[in-house]
Amino acid sequence: MKILLVFPRIEHGATTYSDKGSWSSILFGYPIITLPHLAGITPRQHTVKIVNENYEDINFDEPADLVGITSYTMTAPRVYELADEFRRRGKKVVLGGYHPTAMPQEAIQHADSVVLGEAELTWPELIHDMEKGVLKQFYGPNPDFDMAAIPPIRRDLIRQNPLIGAVQSTRGCPNQCEFCAIASFCKHEVKHRPVKNVVEEIKQMPNRIYVIHDPSLTVNPSYSRELFKELIRQKIHKGWVSNGNSNVLGKIDDEFLDLAKKSGCVEWFIGFESVSQEALNGIKKTVNKVEDFKKTIKRLHKHGMAVQGGIIFGFDQDTPEIFDLTLEKMNEWELDAVEINILTPFPGTPLYDRLEREGRIISKDWKRYNQVDVVFKPKHMTEKELFEGSRRVAKQYYSMPNVIMRALRTFAIVRNLPAVLPAGTNYTFRRYYKRDFNF
Repeated sequence: MKILLVFPRIEHGATTYSDKGSWSSILFGYPIITLPHLAGITPRQHTVKIVNENYEDINFDEPADLVGITSYTMTAPRVYELADEFRRRGKKVVLGGYHPTAMPQEAIQHADSVVLGEAELTWPELIHDMEKGVLKQFYGPNPDFDMAAIPPIRRDLIRQNPLIGAVQSTRGCPNQCEFCAIASFCKHEVKHRPVKNVVEEIKQMPNRIYVIHDPSLTVNPSYSRELFKELIRQKIHKGWVSNGNSNVLGKIDDEFLDLAKKSGCVEWFIGFESVSQEALNGIKKTVNKVEDFKKTIKRLHKHGMAVQGGIIFGFDQDTPEIFDLTLEKMNEWELDAVEINILTPFPGTPLYDRLEREGRIISKDWKRYNQVDVVFKPKHMTEKELFEGSRRVAKQYYSMPNVIMRALRTFAIVRNLPAVLPAGTNYTFRRYYKRDFNF
């Protein structure tokens, strides 16, 4: 059986791909491993091809018995267009990912089948049913899979991303933040792949820099410590970035940070979310303490690692004063880069359910669920004030003089070639926010 897996075009946000086919999109495009992973768990008697619409055009007449398309909420309208066209040409279509899992009855209107949640057990079952001609409408969710049984992703099917690769070592997150879709998608405790499996996959990766695609690499410090030690022992000289929690990175022993650095860490992404402790308490992310953020960042800099922060505007506790305060704090803390987002109530999250109950969702045009448009009624400001305030922060923070200054400072902190990744993030974010916020 011939299987075509499609990743749809992304038009907004920090993980978008602009200027399709340009050298910058190819070199610095964010590595997505969902479909190479799906190909890895596909029985080998089947032929698999992956098409990433952010780099290449889709051929709707591609010879394929089954077409699988993954979907975020903001890509759902495009996904439905693709699915409808493939089906019009007589192909069987399966949808999966965050949005079809959250909105299965909507998704099935455009597909022959929908995979709910993680696909480790359900995808092989679906392929078997497809062969027998008894495809069901819905598969899953079934989270009872063994992480040790997960095979390496099919890197032979990745035709882009020559500079930056990706790997995953854990699934799930215990924090249960109101706005986050991960906890809604991965309805299980944190699971870990065997360290030897992860390291072997990293060894086989052609890329010199890679992203560890875990919700947080600090949830289980003992596991992460073992991973770092094995990377060092096997002398794998590659740079990596990953997500971490501020409360752990700020207080964990120096040995952990030294091991992270020696194993190749060049940058931690930390979801600070807000400079307002009241807002953090409101979203139940009480482990984050604003008073400790500056100390945590300086500590990571001291150990030679950059810090990219995540900031979200639009929490119920935010007032128009939050924007100037955030700019002041970001500069004071000397963050190396910041992902600036407007709060977005993704379907399937507790935030979406609450705002829906309160009658505060003002749009269900899914392409606007891009963390740039305002799709709900803020509590203490207008929609225009939320957008314009976020725009002003992005414009000032990513002015060209600031971009150059931070890039040079990041090189001085990290002091190795993979520092090009966190340093280059400033320029990349400037391009995205100039387009998305139109400045």
